[in-house]
Amino acid sequence: MNPEESCWCGPTGIAPVLQVHPSRLCNLACAHCYTSSGPREQGELPWEILADCLNDAYKLGYRQLAVSGGEPLLYRSLVNLLSRARALGMITTVTSNGLLLSRDALQPLAPWVHFMAISIDGRPGEHDALRCRKGAFDGTVENLANLRAAGVAFGFIFTLTQHNIDSLEFVVRLAAAQGAKRVQVHPLTLHGRALKTLPGARPDGVELVAALLEASRLGDELGVPVQVDALTVEQLLEYRSHVVPERPITQLIQIAPVLVVEADGVVMPLTHEISRSLKLGSLYEARLQWLAECWLAMDQGERLADACERTWSELSANVDSPAVYWYDEVAART
Repeated sequence: MNPEESCWCGPTGIAPVLQVHPSRLCNLACAHCYTSSGPREQGELPWEILADCLNDAYKLGYRQLAVSGGEPLLYRSLVNLLSRARALGMITTVTSNGLLLSRDALQPLAPWVHFMAISIDGRPGEHDALRCRKGAFDGTVENLANLRAAGVAFGFIFTLTQHNIDSLEFVVRLAAAQGAKRVQVHPLTLHGRALKTLPGARPDGVELVAALLEASRLGDELGVPVQVDALTVEQLLEYRSHVVPERPITQLIQIAPVLVVEADGVVMPLTHEISRSLKLGSLYEARLQWLAECWLAMDQGERLADACERTWSELSANVDSPAVYWYDEVAART
């Protein structure tokens, strides 16, 4: 899974997101997986550490828990994680490849998850090729009936590459037919396994604009909201206050509306691709509250804000790039 895949808000979103990758264990080894997750990966974040992390994150202003992976359904304490978040009043989302969503698996999860994001990456052959497993598409679509029976709202995540914009209509039509509430279009991130298997597949600005136009057309035609994780230059100008934080940086959520907890316990602001020199630290070493306080005291928030401001200035003046994926652009400047 990509890191922001389960965050159902973009740079202009309103709910600060704690995104947790509790394990790299997965039943698949997808070609575009940024974490290089797979069936042979071992280890998971202890529930006790994540319980403390959730409590601290809520105090810091994070109001959505997004669980990704690896495959979250393989995390043994997933129900504990979701139920604790719900008890705190957080919105809960889970990103899954959908192959393990049996009725038995959903029964304990259904009361605690607000929304499930199911990865659908094109037509059956395209999907199976990215998933590196024949029949993956059919298995996932078959399990959507279990989500409907359990009363769990769900949507699709479609990974946009430089080559598959023509598949978006198929995915949105499938969403409409299957009762999906929305489709999120997420640009391919060249990290982890994707860096080796899909080196030339990252969508450029023209492809991102094409996705934005298709999203608008298909959403109007089919009645399924389609969100593209991209901003045009015009949107950058209009929403500057949403992507460039006000100074001084006194709270973590000012500069990191998305906070990523990786499978090894490392906490990263905004996205996994931010320079490792800007990490908050590890949950194995200290609680999130303390890591956040130390990070801010060291002016790391100001440093990241500088990168956001520099990114905005450069992109808003660049007419050669009609649309961008904001998080990747900021990461490239850290």
